[in-house]
Amino acid sequence: MTQDCRRLKFVSAFFFFPMRSFLARLGIRYDISGIANAYYQDDFDRIPAAEKAVVLPHCLIGEECKARFSKDEGILCVKCKNCRCGEIRTLCEEAGWQFYISPSTNFTKRLVQRKKIRAAVGGACDFEIAKGIRSTPITLKGVRLKRRKVIPQVIVTARYDCLQNDIDWELLKRIILEGAGGAMERGGGRCAEP
Repeated sequence: MTQDCRRLKFVSAFFFFPMRSFLARLGIRYDISGIANAYYQDDFDRIPAAEKAVVLPHCLIGEECKARFSKDEGILCVKCKNCRCGEIRTLCEEAGWQFYISPSTNFTKRLVQRKKIRAAVGGACDFEIAKGIRSTPITLKGVRLKRRKVIPQVIVTARYDCLQNDIDWELLKRIILEGAGGAMERGGGRCAEP
């Protein structure tokens, strides 16, 4: 797909986003995360590893997580094996990427600014994605978080639930290992309901 075609699809997806409920009743569905991932893919791939990050939501940590909270870094994974976050942290360290577990969307926005993140793979539920689209400037050059633009790749969580959620962990690992891989192969990354 050419960049012009991706751009048109991207702009159209955000234009029609407010009408998604109406369109769904007509049987028209689209994966806005997959469309955005495909559009931003080339720019994401060009960002150096040290300026890339995985930012996971707190809903993915295990119930008996031994992590502690840092005002600067978020939830500090100790690789306790009560969830899969430690495995992802290790992969990020090996790939030279930054790794964070964020307690909130606002914390993530501040984190991006402080850590000079230029590209991020994040997990989010449909509710947080919709909220972000309404409240955050999304441009053809990236998502504006505070005073910094970030090139996103999004993996949609399994459900809208702030406790014991899930994502497609294998997809996340592939993105890190491949340095971002191909968005068309990855799609939007929706995880099946367990």
